[in-house]
Amino acid sequence: MHHHHYPLFLSLSLLPVFLLTTTSQRTAEYIKAIDPLPVPYPVLVDFTAPSLSLSDLTAPKLDEVNRTVFEWWYFDAISSSNPNVSLVLTFFTATATAFPLVPANSSSVLLSYVWASLPDGSVVVDHAVPGDATVLGDRDLSSGVWEGTGGWQGSACSKPRSFDLSLLLGPYLGWVDIVPASKATVDMIVDGEAMRFTGFGYHDKNWGSRPFQTLMTSWSWGHAHIGPFSLVWFQYTPATGLGHANSTAPVVSAYVERNGTVLVSGCEAGIVSVKEKRTQAGGYGVEVGMERVKVQVQGTAQVAGDGAHYVRWNGRVVGRCWGRRSRGGCGV
Repeated sequence: MHHHHYPLFLSLSLLPVFLLTTTSQRTAEYIKAIDPLPVPYPVLVDFTAPSLSLSDLTAPKLDEVNRTVFEWWYFDAISSSNPNVSLVLTFFTATATAFPLVPANSSSVLLSYVWASLPDGSVVVDHAVPGDATVLGDRDLSSGVWEGTGGWQGSACSKPRSFDLSLLLGPYLGWVDIVPASKATVDMIVDGEAMRFTGFGYHDKNWGSRPFQTLMTSWSWGHAHIGPFSLVWFQYTPATGLGHANSTAPVVSAYVERNGTVLVSGCEAGIVSVKEKRTQAGGYGVEVGMERVKVQVQGTAQVAGDGAHYVRWNGRVVGRCWGRRSRGGCGV
C-alpha cells in the first residue's frame, strides 16, 4: 500500500543519537551547501576520511554532484516487539542516471524519502524534493538539513579504537557504517495515526563515482538483533572488469557486538557468508554465517523495492551466536 501525503514527511524531524565510536584527531569543521543542480562536468569523489571525527565520517564525499555519481545518508529503526513495524529515512544527492531507483528529476539532485511500515504489514511511502541541502560538521557533531523535508542532528558519545581511514568498500564504491547498532525511539504521525515504538536503530552512508547499477551484479546487506547480539553484514559482487585483476570475487563486511562490546568488525575475505533464499510465492529469507555465528532471517514484510531489481524486507531472526541459541530477534 503506497500513499503520497506530503504533510507526513514535511512535519518529520529526525534527531538520532549516534551510538558510535569516534574521536577527533584535528579540528574538523565545515558547512557544506549542496547545489541542487547537477553539474555538466567531472567531479571529485573522496574515499577517505581525514580524521576519525564524526564530522569527517558523515561529511559529503562528493565535491559536487553530476549525473554519474551518487551519495545518500540512510537511517532506520525497527521495533523490537514487532518486526513489521519500522521507519526508514534516506537523504539523497543523486540523479536517476546514477541511481535508477530514485524518481527521474532533471532539475535537482536532492531527494528525501520516508518509508513507514505498520503493524499490519502495509507501508506508507513518501518523497519530496527540498529546495536546498546543507551538511554541517564540527568535530564530533554532525547535522544535515534537506530544507523543508527533514534532516538529522547527532553527536558521538564514546571513544574509538583506531581504524583504517580508507572508506573504499570496493571498486568506485564508498561505505561507512556510522551507527551499526543503537537503541531507537520513534514517535510520529503517519496518515493521521500515531506511530510509537522502541527498538533498534541503524545509520550508514554510501556513495560512488560511477552509476550504481554499473558497479555490481548482486548486493545483499542487512542488520539483525537477536538476544544481546547485533549483527551487520554486507556482501556484493563487483561487475566484471572492475575488481582487482578483473576479479568478481564477492566484497564482504561483517560486524557483531554484544551489549556494546565489539566482537567482530572487518572486511577481509571469508569473514561472512550470505545466502539469500527466495520462494515462488515471493517470500524472502537470508542465512548469515560468520565464525561462531549462524542466523536465519525470514522476511515478514516487504518494505521497499520494485520486486525485480531491489527489495528491502523486515523479518524475524533465529539462530546461534557465540554458543547461545536465540529466537524472537528482528532484522532489516
